[in-house]
Amino acid sequence: MTRARRQGLTIAAVVGLAKADAATVGVVAPSLRSSLHIGDAGLGFLASMAAIAGALAALPAGSLVDRRHRVTVITVAAILWSLGLGLVGFARGLLLLAVGRVVSGAVATVARPLAVSLAGDLYEPEVRGRALANLDAGQAAGTAACFLLGAIAVRFFDWQWLFWFLALAGIALAVATSRLHEPPRRGPSGVPVLAVLRLLVSIRTNVVVLAADSIGNFFYAGAASFAVLFISERYHMSNATVDALAPALAAGVIAGVLAGGRVGDRLARSGGGGRRLAVATTCQLAATCAFGGALLSSSVVEAGLFLFAGATVLGGAGPCLDAVRVDIVPPAMRGRAEAARGLLLLGSSALGPATFGLVATTFGGHSNGTALRDAFAVMLVPLAAAALLLLAAVRPYRADAAAAAGGGGAAGGVGAPIPS
Repeated sequence: MTRARRQGLTIAAVVGLAKADAATVGVVAPSLRSSLHIGDAGLGFLASMAAIAGALAALPAGSLVDRRHRVTVITVAAILWSLGLGLVGFARGLLLLAVGRVVSGAVATVARPLAVSLAGDLYEPEVRGRALANLDAGQAAGTAACFLLGAIAVRFFDWQWLFWFLALAGIALAVATSRLHEPPRRGPSGVPVLAVLRLLVSIRTNVVVLAADSIGNFFYAGAASFAVLFISERYHMSNATVDALAPALAAGVIAGVLAGGRVGDRLARSGGGGRRLAVATTCQLAATCAFGGALLSSSVVEAGLFLFAGATVLGGAGPCLDAVRVDIVPPAMRGRAEAARGLLLLGSSALGPATFGLVATTFGGHSNGTALRDAFAVMLVPLAAAALLLLAAVRPYRADAAAAAGGGGAAGGVGAPIPS
């Protein structure tokens, strides 16, 4: 195995652990409800706390990525991450649980900006799209691992063990990241935050894609927090059984991610990068329909097939949108641009679970899963709206990509040009 491939796998593991961290509350939601007597609204706000902490830490994390030795940053972050996760495992009440989630959520926000920054410097433009797809696949694998570990924890031990398992994984990751090679930066570091923000809001394609990302993520965050609870109540399945089935959905997501990256690259070579936006729109609309079919299904097998289909096609949208953002933002700003995106997404992640919980409570609590079913149905609306919004970025994409390739834009030639 080459050094570049080993480093790529380690970077994918970093974003995988971040995704696993975000999924923890949803994975053990039924056990948390019974053990700590937390209602739907409480679970939603608990999941949102980590996202709020991450949103507050997003821009400082981007600054660390752009200004400091990235290997040192992620190694220290992984150690702090493990401490936060381990702290949750000792919680016997809501206060300590909330404190641990705030710590781990704040630290986890460094993962994606650092991964994108390193991937951009490690991989040449012609293979960068596939590298970004591998990062998305790593996120799906991290979610699957969280569900699998959650199933083991609640079946053989207790819910606290999920957080201890992930804390041990974080320690192992700290050892692995400490051995990473720091690649040379391809553009000047330390671009001022205000310059980055001015550039991002001046690029119409970026504004549209970020808005669609935020709206769609509002649904994803809420769904992740309540999916296990909904399925267990709707189909009378145990927490451990539902968690054990989740890796099958993750396999679908990974397949969709890898396929979406390749299809998007192929269409971009033949008809321009704007075609990636059409792929992402198609994937999200198809996923919306599939998830709607799952909600209407009374059979767990039929619902599972709809969920698998939806997860698979939805996975194809991610690498296409990642590649579009790389096309339209100068490389000198990758870390902070990704951090700014993460700030928006974490904000929507904070609102999503809380909104899901409140809507479900409005529909009548947890009566045989019907309240959560109705909440999921309502929240499919923003997912479809986000898909349609992406079409507004097709027309300005070409000009924005050309400006970035020439080092132009609001930042006025900051950094080296990037290929479109």
